[in-house]
Amino acid sequence: MNTILVTGVTGNIGSHVLFELLFDLYSKSEEATIYVLIRKQPKKSAKQRLLDEVFTEQLIPKKIVPFYKEYLEKYIHVIEGEINNFILPDDAGNDLIVYHLAASVNLSNTEKAKNEIAHVNYVNTQAFFETIKSRTKKLVFVSTAFSRGEIEGEITDDYHSVTNFDFRNFYEAYKMKVEKLILQIAKENNFSCTIARPSVVSGRLIDYPKFVSSRYIVFYAIGEFFKKIKKTHPELGKVRMVLNMDGGLNIVPVDYVAKGIIRATDIDEEQLNITLTQNVPTQHIIKSILQKCGVEIELVDEEPKDKTRIEKLFYKTIGSQLVKYSTSKKHNFESKLIRELLADIEEPNMLDSFSEVYNFAHNINFDNNNIKLEPNL
Repeated sequence: MNTILVTGVTGNIGSHVLFELLFDLYSKSEEATIYVLIRKQPKKSAKQRLLDEVFTEQLIPKKIVPFYKEYLEKYIHVIEGEINNFILPDDAGNDLIVYHLAASVNLSNTEKAKNEIAHVNYVNTQAFFETIKSRTKKLVFVSTAFSRGEIEGEITDDYHSVTNFDFRNFYEAYKMKVEKLILQIAKENNFSCTIARPSVVSGRLIDYPKFVSSRYIVFYAIGEFFKKIKKTHPELGKVRMVLNMDGGLNIVPVDYVAKGIIRATDIDEEQLNITLTQNVPTQHIIKSILQKCGVEIELVDEEPKDKTRIEKLFYKTIGSQLVKYSTSKKHNFESKLIRELLADIEEPNMLDSFSEVYNFAHNINFDNNNIKLEPNL
């Protein structure tokens, strides 16, 4: 029987990793002890956060509905603490499978963002491994496909044999720094480690109910911004959006990501990009989102110098983080290893599905509390 430790379960990917672990136990008629590390909040315990933020009626996949309450009680044990300050029970043993997902996702380039990323994603991760390094047999560390930085052409899974990095922000830079740190810790402590790198994550496309996500960020944030602006400024006029006309963004559904992370447990490879073989053209992304928002746009290849008031607001806020991705060089991810791992699962077609993926979030105002529930869930 495996003993498992998962961090970051209140996040989007982490919650789906937990769903997949439970479904695996059920479908294989197996048992496991699953520890989840969750920090408490001023007015909410870690256990209550698990119930309120992960096992919500809006988020739970239909496939685990019949048994999840029983399995939650039987197999899941909450550890209340921070990743840099927690107590791992002696009963957890010394053969842990660890899925480490807890991290800050801050794409800003401010000094404040740098300090946050350095502290949460690097210093705290060092402390976490001081606690678990001698008790781990397999680690799956979730990084990002963008830890390679800006690059043109085909991107393979091997990021560590290169030395030239052009990072777009502190988030990317520190993810790469942590990757190298963790592989060194794994080597020194003789445990197996796989770095799993998802690209931009969307709502579900495999498991029902489809399109749901626990968070609607990155490209969703563009729509949320302009939906609000359109409501307060109905006569908005044309907005100029800068992008690489030949570029694209690799967007991968969260349930596909979670399945890849779970299967990474059984591989020897140290690096795994969880990406799709085809990008979604950036033009298609921007046009789909802004059309749904009812905003007229003009696609440009340089950021406007004579910005309107709304354009200034966009490029100062959401745009300051995302423009570096919309203007990225043309590239594609090889995605060979992940397709071998998930060969029994049809690769999602994000290009054909993108409008549905975005429109779902738009229609619920980017808030799962607005989802109309089916009876008897």
